[in-house]
Parts: sequence; C-alpha cells; structure tokens
Amino acid sequence: MQKYKTTQKGPVTTITSKDGFNFFITSDVHFDSVYCNRSRFFKDLDIAVERECNIIIIGDLFDAMNGRFDPRRDMSHLRPEYRREDYYDYIVEDTAKKLEKYADHILLITDGNHEGSVLKNANTDLIGRLTKKLSLKSKVLKGGYGGMILAKDKSHVTPIKYFHGSGGEAPVTRGAIQTSRQAVFLPDAHIVLNGHSHHAYWIPIVRERVSSEGEHFYDIQHHVRTPGYLMSYGDGSHGWEVTRGGIPKPIGSFVIKIKDGEIFPYPIIHAPKSISAVADQFDGIIFPQE
Repeated sequence: MQKYKTTQKGPVTTITSKDGFNFFITSDVHFDSVYCNRSRFFKDLDIAVERECNIIIIGDLFDAMNGRFDPRRDMSHLRPEYRREDYYDYIVEDTAKKLEKYADHILLITDGNHEGSVLKNANTDLIGRLTKKLSLKSKVLKGGYGGMILAKDKSHVTPIKYFHGSGGEAPVTRGAIQTSRQAVFLPDAHIVLNGHSHHAYWIPIVRERVSSEGEHFYDIQHHVRTPGYLMSYGDGSHGWEVTRGGIPKPIGSFVIKIKDGEIFPYPIIHAPKSISAVADQFDGIIFPQE
C-alpha cells in the first residue's frame, strides 16, 4: 500500500504521492439501517484494498435517523443491535470496530445531511468522533459537507471537488442537469464528486481552453456520482420509498485512477436485492452481536 502525505487547510485536503493515485469513492452507506447491503459494501472495500486504493466516503456513512428527537424515527428501519439507549454512541463504536481493518486505506470521511441533522438536533459530531477513533490505528481525515482535494504527484496537480449533494432524487434525469451547473462555478476542478441522491453516473464534460501562452487545447471535467449501499425500495411493495413514488436504484462505488495527469474512472455498480422484509435480506438470521 502506497503511503501518501496529507495536510488540511480549511476546506482543502492536499494529498501528495510520488507516483499517481488510486481512489475508491463511495457515499451513502447508511451503515446502521436494515436496508444497508453490508455484505456488498465490505466486498467492495475488499476490492479497494486489493487494488491498493485510498478510500474516500462522501457523506451519509451513517443513517442515524432514530435519535429521540428525529421526526423520521422508525425503529423498524434500524438494525436490532442498535436499538439501545446509547444509540449514537454505539453506532460510532461499532462502525469504528468494523472499519478498523480498512483504516490504513481510509483517507477521508466527510459529513452528509444525515450526520448534519444529528449535529443540529443532538449536538454530536458522528463523523468527527468516528475519524478520531479510526485515527488511533491510522490517520483518517474528516471533511466537511463540501470541500476540495488537491492530488499532487511529482509532475501534476489534480483538483477534485467533493460535495455530498442536495435537492431531490431527479428520477428522470438522475441529477445529470446538475453537472452543467457545477461545471460553471467549478472551473478549476478536474473531477467533481457527488452523492446524496443514490443515483450513479460518470459524465465527462469536454472544455475548450486556451493557455496564457496562447496554446489552444481541450480538457475533460469528470463528474462522478456514487449511489451508496442503501436498498430502501425493497421489492417495490411497501415502505416510504415506494409510497412516495420513488424508484429502485443501484448500489456501489467508483474507483478513480490518476496517473501522469490522466484520469480513469471505473464503476463498481451492482443491482440491489429484492427484499420484502428484514429477514429476507439477512436470510432469517436476527443480527448476532459481533
């Protein structure tokens, strides 16, 4: 595993490597939800380790919707082992324990709207607490809801914008319209990362450029949206996602390789399972304490 030098200044995280980067980009894991496909998530993390990737999680690692003052509270959506008085404490402890084996590869975990809601309503920073625990094993940085990453190798600098996401799910366009909006106000970014809507896409936008020396050239701004691992549509027969007119969505992540200034996105995308109840997803096993 190649080790990178990392620093943070305000919203900018700088990563320095001697020879390129392999990033595993994911978001929207919703780890404590019964609808999180944990087996697929861990298999994909194993792929990241096998490919010597550094892992970046862009918001909503936690579902965290079952706090006492959360109007979305529904215990049927919470894994049984987390139905405890110290719910927030325990999901941090347990998630840290389960991600510890990947800590050497986790570079950055950022806030999402679910973690932001907990901070607003319960005054606790779930991602800050988690990254501190993981950093006891290996340095894991915390990022904001949005921010910039500068990936520097010996001859190139690749600016990356990350933003957890906003707005609705855009069932027709899958949020592709937002790429045109972001391309306008993010002129320096070579890669733009989004999550939140649980859609998946890679859209390369070609830009016509001119250098200060008068050289005419083209480049590409890569827009990547990661779907995460929440399968809230189930089998389409019941539940909030169904009754509101939601749609089934993929699960998964992206690997982005950067080498000599060239950017290569690789999707790791899967179909969700069709599940009608918690027992279907977990083969009838009530979650053992691990």
